[in-house]
Amino acid sequence: MRKLALFLFAAAALACPLAQAQSVFRNGVFAQALIDGTATAPIPARSELGPALQSIQAKTHDTGPVFISAKRLFRFKQQARCGRVIFTIVQPSSNTELPGGQLNVCEDGLPPWRICKDKPGALIAPQDRCPDGSEPQNTAEVAQAIKDALAKGDLSQEQVSQQLREGAKKKGTSK
Repeated sequence: MRKLALFLFAAAALACPLAQAQSVFRNGVFAQALIDGTATAPIPARSELGPALQSIQAKTHDTGPVFISAKRLFRFKQQARCGRVIFTIVQPSSNTELPGGQLNVCEDGLPPWRICKDKPGALIAPQDRCPDGSEPQNTAEVAQAIKDALAKGDLSQEQVSQQLREGAKKKGTSK
C-alpha cells in the first residue's frame, strides 16, 4: 500500500506540467512543513492532483477529503532554507493513513539548488542549466538524502516514471 500511495501521488504530480506542479506546491504544505516543522493541507478535488485524490477515494470506498500531512526531517547544512520533508496521505473519514514518501524542498517551494561538474562550489537554480549546457547535479548532501531514502524503500523518480510508462502501456493494450 505504501508504494501504491506514493505512486498515485507521484503519478498525478508528474502528469501535470512543471509550472503547474510548482504552483501547487510553492509555499504549500511541503514548504510550510519545512518552515514550521509540520503542516497538513487537503488535496483539492479541482487541481492537478485530482486524479490521485479520486484513486485514493476509490481504494478506500470513501468520498471524504484526503489530506497531505508533512513533517520536516532535517534542513540541509549547505542550503539552510532547504531540507528533507516526509509526508503521508490521510483520510480521517475512513481512518486511513497511507505512507507517502520523502522529498527535498526549499522554503520557496522549489527544489534545492544544484551544482555543475565544472564548478562544484557554485550553486545554480534548479531550473537552470550549467554554462556548458550540461544538466546540473544534486549537491553531495542532497544526493545523500535521496540515497538514504531509497535505501529505506522509497521509489526513485526513475522508478515512478517506469511504473507510469508500464501503466500507460497496460491501459493502451487493454482497450
